[in-house]
Amino acid sequence: MEHVIEAHGLTKVYEGEVAVHAQRGIDLFVPPATFVAIMGPSGSGKSTLLHILGALEPPTDGRLLLEGTEIGKLSDEERTLLRRRRIGFVFQQFNLLPIFTAVENVALPLRLDGVAESEARKRASEALAMVGLEHRENHLPSKISGGEQQRVAVARALVTKPAIILADEPTGNLDSAAGERVIAMLRGLVDEQRQTLVLVTHDPAVASRADRVIHVRDGHIDEDSERPEEEIPAATGARPPR
Repeated sequence: MEHVIEAHGLTKVYEGEVAVHAQRGIDLFVPPATFVAIMGPSGSGKSTLLHILGALEPPTDGRLLLEGTEIGKLSDEERTLLRRRRIGFVFQQFNLLPIFTAVENVALPLRLDGVAESEARKRASEALAMVGLEHRENHLPSKISGGEQQRVAVARALVTKPAIILADEPTGNLDSAAGERVIAMLRGLVDEQRQTLVLVTHDPAVASRADRVIHVRDGHIDEDSERPEEEIPAATGARPPR
């Protein structure tokens, strides 16, 4: 597959007393196993673009294909299944359920998809081990640090083995050390697991870990630059060939 994400002429208009044009004809093509950072000033449309790419909201016009499937042709139920099975979401606010333990939070997408409780818990435990939190699996979110909560959120995004991970300011609520651990972990998923990551950030240090940086302004892609592979810090060791 040449591209995991294909966006053709995406527009998004929020109607109201004054129409807001959040996207103005975005074209975007992302190959597999690529880390793309999206940057731009507040109100530039970067989070809206991420939500459209994740099939969380439809574009006003244009076409979006994920792994070759045209999203606009799917029913609501089919879009829900695609999001649950092929896309992992990581948000700034963690969005963990406070009454569920870490392992229960991570298992939730599997349980919603009909996976038996014992199998869902086993796979959730494996995902928590991937992010170094096997010793925290029975802790409630209130009993672990912010950085650990974000790693639980990453594990929840990974548990379905999605092709695409979408992250919206995932380090925004973390201190620099915890943020670096989360970004190194996400970088590793691209390098080692061959997953595709699209991440919205305002932090140039986070964007410096990406293969490609896209600057959005006023609903347009203002700049789209790829970094030479030898300049991209790998998570661990040498990066595998693309």
